[in-house]
Amino acid sequence: MEALNTLSAKTGVPIKSLMQYTLFSGVALVMLGIGQTYITNIIGVAYPAFMSFMALESEGLDDDKQWLTYWVCFGAFNIIDQFAGIILRIIPFYFFLKCGFLVYLMHPSFLGATQVYNSFILPRMNEYAHQIEQLEKNAADLLKQGEKFAKDKVAGDKKD
Repeated sequence: MEALNTLSAKTGVPIKSLMQYTLFSGVALVMLGIGQTYITNIIGVAYPAFMSFMALESEGLDDDKQWLTYWVCFGAFNIIDQFAGIILRIIPFYFFLKCGFLVYLMHPSFLGATQVYNSFILPRMNEYAHQIEQLEKNAADLLKQGEKFAKDKVAGDKKD
C-alpha cells in the first residue's frame, strides 16, 4: 500500500486510477499472449483484493456486498476452471475470454458478479440446499467419529 501511495504522490495519479491502468495493461498483454496465465490470475485476485480492502474501509455496505459477491463468483469459477481447465485451454484466446469474464464480474458499471450470483449460483444453492446441509452433517459426524477414535487410541496407548 505504501508503494502505491508513493507512486500516486510522485505521478499525481490517484491510486484507484493507477489500479485501473494496471488492469487495462494486463488485459492488453493477455490479448497479446504474453504471460497470460499469471496476468489473468493477478487481475482476478490483486485488483479485487485491493478494492475489497477499500470497501471494508468505506462507510457504505453496497460495495462490501459487491466484492463479497465477486469472491463467491470467483471461487465458483475457479472450481470449474480447475476441473475443466485442460479442455478449456484448447479454446483459442481462452485466457483473454477468462480475463474478460473476470473484468465483467468485478467492474462496477456491469455488476456482473451480482448478475451471475442471482442468475446461476443462488438458484443452484437453493435447489441443492438440503443435500448441502446433509453433506455438512455427514462431515461433522465423521469428524466426531475421528475425534473419538483418536482420543480412544491415545487413551489406549497411555495404558500400555
